[in-house]
Amino acid sequence: MSNETIQAMATALANIGKELTALSKSLSQSSETIEEVAPLPVPDKEPAVKEKSEKEKSEKEKPIVKKVKKPITKKIVKLKAEKNKTEKKKLVKKTKEPTVLDRVYNVIKRSRKGATVEKIKEATKLEKKQISNSLYKLTKKGMIKTVSRGVYVAT
Repeated sequence: MSNETIQAMATALANIGKELTALSKSLSQSSETIEEVAPLPVPDKEPAVKEKSEKEKSEKEKPIVKKVKKPITKKIVKLKAEKNKTEKKKLVKKTKEPTVLDRVYNVIKRSRKGATVEKIKEATKLEKKQISNSLYKLTKKGMIKTVSRGVYVAT
């Protein structure tokens, strides 16, 4: 840095320092005026042990009574009925469509000599980028391996 920039920085820092001292003085003056207008209350020393109020004493003297819940038999019947409903819903659910990885893996698994990217593209109707990504993931998982460039076989 040149001497001029260093001097400019030094003067800027000096100005900032002056502004900070002026601000701190005005802050201390304003806090003094606030204390003059409304002095802060000084808390009295509290006894070491607090005496309990009438309410707290009466609460401890009351006997503890637990409410007895209704018989649980009705809840069990309801739970069984709910389980039957969920079982029926599970039976109605459709099977999930295979994911992109599943589709690519199935094409590779069905081919005896190995599947090329073009063959996978024709069978799955996916774009080359999707096929490339799925081939990478399948090789990382160890589900397929590369026989030669562009030819993949299921392991």
